[in-house]
Amino acid sequence: MRIVHLINSIDPVSGGPANVLARLAPVQVNRGHEVTIISADGPAGVTEIDERLTGAGVRVEPKGPGSGPFAKAPRAVEELKRAIGSGVDVVHGHGLWQHLVHWGASVCRASAVPYIIRPCGMLDPWSLSQGRLKKTLFLAVKARKDLNAASGLHFTTETERKLVEPMSLRARPFVIPNGLDWDEFAELPPSGAFRSRHEIGDRPLVVFLSRLHHKKGLDLLLPAFAEAAPPDAVLALVGPGEPGYVGGLRSQGEQLGITDRLIFTGMLNGSERIEALADADLFALPSYQENFGVAVIEAAAAGTPVLISDQVNIWDEVKAADVGRVVPCEVAPVARAMREMLADPATLVSTGARARAWARDHFAWTSIAAQVDAMYETVASGAIRAGGAP
Repeated sequence: MRIVHLINSIDPVSGGPANVLARLAPVQVNRGHEVTIISADGPAGVTEIDERLTGAGVRVEPKGPGSGPFAKAPRAVEELKRAIGSGVDVVHGHGLWQHLVHWGASVCRASAVPYIIRPCGMLDPWSLSQGRLKKTLFLAVKARKDLNAASGLHFTTETERKLVEPMSLRARPFVIPNGLDWDEFAELPPSGAFRSRHEIGDRPLVVFLSRLHHKKGLDLLLPAFAEAAPPDAVLALVGPGEPGYVGGLRSQGEQLGITDRLIFTGMLNGSERIEALADADLFALPSYQENFGVAVIEAAAAGTPVLISDQVNIWDEVKAADVGRVVPCEVAPVARAMREMLADPATLVSTGARARAWARDHFAWTSIAAQVDAMYETVASGAIRAGGAP
């Protein structure tokens, strides 16, 4: 099958959608598909990920840089037209507000090529409330037509699907979770590597791994840690962030008196990322909105219990599997759960073992990619016409 993915940016620093696609595409190649990723990145800005994906057999076409508030990238649209001209079975758009996904949908409609949109949480009420006027206008003028005329909408959790249901979109919904490369986690690194690098020793360690961004609930996590964690505990914030925002977090840490127990590592990749998760006693992500939370299942795969908010859309799966705690987006509940979990090391160990098995059994990309294939085959076969009608 010939597959084209459209995404505003494939740069891992841009966040979850890029990282998910960078893991899915090579698996699709291994399953025998011809896979192209077209993005609005400037080529010079994504050299490393381009080389890695190209080495895995994925064709990468960064045709930006995009310009303006919706990242207009006319060269990317022209690349999509060329791809469609050479024969494409399905186009998979990731994201919603960008020019590339919108015009990609328009090109697909004009060429009678089935396309699927993965909203990536951008239709979540919380997300719609951020920059509401701009998004309301874009939705009314462009995006609603793109969504209604799609052959499918790809949601990653049932919670996401339910949140979007009141919009009464016509396209058929598919619920397929994000995944992880189990080969990365099958043999965990020797314990203590991250702790040794940062001179943590055997002190309690809480790890946050994601972009450092206001929506991630770090304004809740830092005071909760200051209030509830043992006095020798360490909080590691793993991930990239805008300098101004990171500076604000450092200032908050000073005000809370936890500067000497707060570690900023920046972005970690590969084995270093897994070392941080595996060495943690507890993983914490109290986001105000999280469409899925790949870091949650990666922490679980590393054998680490999770503490997440009920706005991380995988929360109900976490609760049902009993692999961590789910709390509201408030300091007091985060602090209470953290205090109780860190006070019971034996339960942390048993919960971590259960979490690792859960991640392995439910989220390996090999099985997730098979579900994505079935979605593609459904739309490409003509079983669903544009607009979701059978």
